[in-house]
Amino acid sequence: MMSFFVGLPVSTEEFEKKGVETILDYLKDKVKVNAVIVAFKAFGGDFCYTPNEEYYAFTNLRSHPSDLKKRGFDAFDEITPKAHERGMEVYSHFQSYDFINPASMEFGKAERDQYGFEVLPNAKLHNLSHILEIDIFGRKTTRPCLNHPDYREYHYAVAENQLRDYPIDGINFNIERGGPLNATLFGGTRMGRKPQAASCFCPHCQDTAHKRGINIARAKEGFLKLLEFSERSWLAAKERGDKDAAPGHPLTDNRDSSPPPDGYFIEFIRILSRYPEILAWNQMWYDNMQDLLRGIYGITKAVSPDKKIGYHVWHARDFDPIERALFNMRDMRLYCDWIKPKMDHTCGGFRYHRTVLRFHQALFSDRTIEQAAAFHNAIFNWDYADFNSLPKDGLGLDYLEKDTKAYIADVHGEVPVYPGIGIDMPAGNPGNIFRPCEPEYVYNGLLTIAKAGATGTVLSRGFGEMQPKNMEAAGRAINEINRLYKFD
Repeated sequence: MMSFFVGLPVSTEEFEKKGVETILDYLKDKVKVNAVIVAFKAFGGDFCYTPNEEYYAFTNLRSHPSDLKKRGFDAFDEITPKAHERGMEVYSHFQSYDFINPASMEFGKAERDQYGFEVLPNAKLHNLSHILEIDIFGRKTTRPCLNHPDYREYHYAVAENQLRDYPIDGINFNIERGGPLNATLFGGTRMGRKPQAASCFCPHCQDTAHKRGINIARAKEGFLKLLEFSERSWLAAKERGDKDAAPGHPLTDNRDSSPPPDGYFIEFIRILSRYPEILAWNQMWYDNMQDLLRGIYGITKAVSPDKKIGYHVWHARDFDPIERALFNMRDMRLYCDWIKPKMDHTCGGFRYHRTVLRFHQALFSDRTIEQAAAFHNAIFNWDYADFNSLPKDGLGLDYLEKDTKAYIADVHGEVPVYPGIGIDMPAGNPGNIFRPCEPEYVYNGLLTIAKAGATGTVLSRGFGEMQPKNMEAAGRAINEINRLYKFD
């Protein structure tokens, strides 16, 4: 019988600060972790080890040693052998970040304080300007194009370098990005809704579209019409003082904030019907993302069939019907060894609440928030009657059970599903009411996913923000799971 997989991400900084052996012994003995997940490639792109230049012949992109590496802490050398001595697997936490420039987000300190979110810094990855997406207005954006050959080759180089030159067991790959349809409808900021111009329309994406037979001019025209439509409800929300309408100026010449005669949702469907190129371009964007994942899988298996690749699935997929449709698990099962859907049931209530608020503002603001919430509940087969209590109540164990079963069914049970169970995940503004993480909730959550058929978990988000009482509750639950289901 295989072991119940228990992964937990730990930053290299935490290892340096608290001691590698101290953390590993605690995780193994108290939390029953058997797979430590480490960001050897640090936030923003810098390396916590010495990269081998031989692998980077096909990309102009380069990272540099992190501050940790400059202090003499080589993460691979310090962590991997000590973990293996304790019978723990080691996975590289390889995250493809958006490169967000705070100056481009049209938010000042007051807005950041209001919403309580930390704005991500510019990436430290050098030479990235030539790989940035291009929007419908021909402007470079603040995030890289997943279809750009240089960007892909950089990821492939990092993966091969780590897998060939270091004795890690595999890669946990994480990408949290939405496509052009969602960006146009809901925006890409963390601090309220502001519609964005669709991207990417770079030469590489246009070439892919041409090969698919997509009319590029019609796609741009359709996304412009959709942006005008989306800014209509955003302007109306600003006028009525909706705090979820982010500040800023419209991108289009539209200044009409009146609702469409047939209602927002009908008008939305009308635009999609007149411009099917919108959906074709949006699907192409997601296919480009999946192509990146396929490439990383291929490199992993080319290095060794025994190396494993696991994919983190963005929490937005659980709460957003568009992302739910486009993050296709049935396809992903063909190019991964396990899937980790992010299923934080405590802060999930806050996140689901925020998602419905944005959908309501964008597509249902001529209806009540209760009607918008009921629409979402019907789509996901959930029963959260009191919408306003979601942040403080969380999503509950029934959410974990239903979604775990749905993921397992989606992949036909052919690859393991390791739900990401949040421990002390932050969930909103200072002073905002949301459900705190408690030992009993962690314990029961883990028993729930095991009963639903999960064969492992990744405790999230990171060791540095978890309280010992909640981690140790997870350890007790793992012991009980092993006893009940004969793991180990």
